[in-house]
Amino acid sequence: MQGRSRPALLLLTAALFVGSGAGCDRHARHDVLTFFFTGVPPLDEGRAVPEKAKAAERKALVERKRSAVKATRFSHGPYAASTCFLCHVTSETGGLRGGTKESKTGGSTARSGVVPGALVVPLRELCIRCHETKSPETARKEGLWVHGPVGAGECTACHGPHSGPQPSLLLKKANESCRDCHGDGFLFGTAMHEGKTDCLSCHNPHFGKSASLLAAEHRETW
Repeated sequence: MQGRSRPALLLLTAALFVGSGAGCDRHARHDVLTFFFTGVPPLDEGRAVPEKAKAAERKALVERKRSAVKATRFSHGPYAASTCFLCHVTSETGGLRGGTKESKTGGSTARSGVVPGALVVPLRELCIRCHETKSPETARKEGLWVHGPVGAGECTACHGPHSGPQPSLLLKKANESCRDCHGDGFLFGTAMHEGKTDCLSCHNPHFGKSASLLAAEHRETW
């Protein structure tokens, strides 16, 4: 009788130990179970599958997001390369899109207490840092007329700063962008423009020799 009661006593002791305060520690609970019983699985065996499942789910989510981006969408070079620091301020606690915080010269652009996202310089100065040939100053030196949005530094009125559905990162087709300001009652209502759909076949979008920005008088360089 005493021999038969020993396993039951050990089982009861193990159950009480696991159910006590020691049971709050998963490592201690596992040690008790492996002491009294055989065939207890390794501590992290049950966690491996969920972690793999989570990783697979995360990968599937990324793939779904990528497939949602239209193949016809054009990306700005710095944005596609994740060099956000070229245009945006980064903070000491992190950059944007997981990109590096190093500047073009190798120095850090991180600033203490700064929330990421602010432009490193005002928009009217930012684009012409790389696109110098499109700066109003360059055009004026050559004696050219400057298109209003260009002179005001409002590049994003027509172009997407990160991406766009049209070539040159245009937010919409060129003639549709032109109509936003030069509506049917203004320029498009004249007989000269009747039936015309491609504004850039006759006009430059940024500069020109005259106020009409005619391409026949001056062809923009790209």
